[in-house]
Amino acid sequence: MARKTYRIEGMTCASCVRRVEKALATVPGVSEVAVNLATEEASLVGDTVPVEVLAEALESRGYHLVVEAQQASPELKYALARVVVAWVLTLPLMAGMIPGLHLHLPWQVQALLSALAAFGAGYPFFLHAGRQAMHAETSMDTLIALGASVSWAFGLYEGIRGSMHPPFETAAALVAFLLVGKYLEAKAKHRATDALEALLKLAPAMAFRIAADGSEEAVPSSLLVPGDRVRVKPGGAIPVDGVVVSGGADVEEALLTGEPLPVPKHTGDEVIAGAVVHGGALEIRVASVGRQTWLAKLARQVVDAQGSRAPVQDLADRISAVFVPSILILAGVTLVAWWIIKGDLSQAWRPAVTLLVIACPCALGLATPVAMAASLGTAARHGLLVRDASAMERLARVTALAFDKTGTLTEGKPALHEVRELAGSDRAQLLRLAAALERGSEHPIAKGILEAAKGLAWPEAEDFRAHPGGGVTGRVEGRNLRLGSSAFLGQGFQEIPPHATAVGLAEGDQLLGVFILADTLRPETKGTLTALRALGLELHLFSGDRPEAVQVIARELGIPEALGGCTPETKQTRIRELQARGAVVAFIGDGVNDAPALAQADAGISLPGLEAAQAAAPMNLLRGGLSPLLMALSLARRTRIVVRQNLGWAFGYNLVLIPLAAFNLLDAFGGPILAGAAMGMSSLTVVLNALRLKRV
Repeated sequence: MARKTYRIEGMTCASCVRRVEKALATVPGVSEVAVNLATEEASLVGDTVPVEVLAEALESRGYHLVVEAQQASPELKYALARVVVAWVLTLPLMAGMIPGLHLHLPWQVQALLSALAAFGAGYPFFLHAGRQAMHAETSMDTLIALGASVSWAFGLYEGIRGSMHPPFETAAALVAFLLVGKYLEAKAKHRATDALEALLKLAPAMAFRIAADGSEEAVPSSLLVPGDRVRVKPGGAIPVDGVVVSGGADVEEALLTGEPLPVPKHTGDEVIAGAVVHGGALEIRVASVGRQTWLAKLARQVVDAQGSRAPVQDLADRISAVFVPSILILAGVTLVAWWIIKGDLSQAWRPAVTLLVIACPCALGLATPVAMAASLGTAARHGLLVRDASAMERLARVTALAFDKTGTLTEGKPALHEVRELAGSDRAQLLRLAAALERGSEHPIAKGILEAAKGLAWPEAEDFRAHPGGGVTGRVEGRNLRLGSSAFLGQGFQEIPPHATAVGLAEGDQLLGVFILADTLRPETKGTLTALRALGLELHLFSGDRPEAVQVIARELGIPEALGGCTPETKQTRIRELQARGAVVAFIGDGVNDAPALAQADAGISLPGLEAAQAAAPMNLLRGGLSPLLMALSLARRTRIVVRQNLGWAFGYNLVLIPLAAFNLLDAFGGPILAGAAMGMSSLTVVLNALRLKRV
């Protein structure tokens, strides 16, 4: 059986996913359906089914199957446009409520503005509610559509009767507020596409293809095919997965694999797209291109992880199956009961309308988005960009923190730890000579030596020559010097720490000194981890660096579980294992190799630097270091409390006022008009409570 993937438009929540899966599963020939809300994709397994049949099954439910795979979804753009239109039309209706502002529009103008806001900008609510009704289904869209409709109809009735204040603003404001929440959801949902594009951008768009006669031609990387040969120059990124056929160089794969030091590559070695070449040129035979490269497969893992995690379902969606039918039944019972009691339908419909307006979930719809908006603004001011609002709620429940090592707990670059003086040399002299040889080099080890030699006068080097994968040679102050690895120098280095690397400086056969370099902890790492441990959180370390280097760092930081040599798949698997044990996991990392783990974790947090890792993570630290992490945890917990308070108020408002409306105890105070005002006060209370998060 074949598997095909289609893009689906119109999904906004977990309920939509279930409806799409149900609609496609009923199509003859489809044996398995998996719907990914994050990527707006449906993967089908089964016999070949005409696209038109699948599209028809979805259209009846209010969703659209996109035939062209590359067609961009306009959902986000339209969602923002609907928000703007709704508020432009609603604000004049609400202006009359402001003390001292004497703005009173004719009721006919109010009716038109309200209708355009509720039924125009808010048409998706009515479209979804209508199509669900055709299948005997209800949702919060049903209540929104009914509430807006009866509010507008009551306003029209009051306007015709000559009322001075027909409540048209109720219908318009209800839709305008809820469209804001839908827009925030749509923005968060497009993270997965951002992650995929950012990862693929790491491979250069152009490559130097070698022709049969040895000449070079710059061509788009997308035109390369397996078997082509390409040349990558020093400082350039590798455009494809392939095998080195000639040349030698150090290849920096830190952002891809987590190894902080460049890896020597020679003829016969495999290389991956996105890695950066230092110290020499490589001629590479193309093995995989485009979506078949290691980098592209990694991007797909990110997207799959984002979609496979059970989505956090909005509370309103979870209760809609019971709440909405109950309200509709109660409104009907109220109408019939008062019709019987009063014997007059014109008096019976007022308590029924009041009940529907009271039950409209405006405060409920605002409870989470407004609190999140305030929380996200506060987070940004403190150096945390939240790309997915639901990640803040998950961060508040975190029980375990897992860290990458290189660039996360450590600086991510070699620094000089020790200089061993031999043959009567002194430290300053050794640094001067080594810096002279490494002057202008982009190699990470060279940068570590040059940084340590700042402030010293560097002599000039003559007859300089780089030996890729080994070291450099040159004549400095009349002395023929060599700087490089022990293998390059033919000299053994004694007692080198397992987490460090060493290069020696030699004159002829005499070893003058040894430079020991290693990745170093960030200044704030120990203090931050101590504070996190005091909060009762489990700490884990998963790194692509050498196991012995990882164990040294873990012992220094007191992390009980540490695993080195991790591939991206290994990190992702370890996160899943923690989740399977019941842990709510946050993962903190900075490299492309961290992207699947960042996406798999309940709360992924990336450090600044690499766009691809940031796109894969729902939360991005904007400042270097781990200090904002403590603020993020505190803010997330405060946000969770405020959201719960808001939801409690929204439900409490309904629980108290719905019975009063049903028994017509509100009619003496204005009935539906009071209901609209009470709904506004409920929303205002939710907003003011949420604004407290700005003071965190």
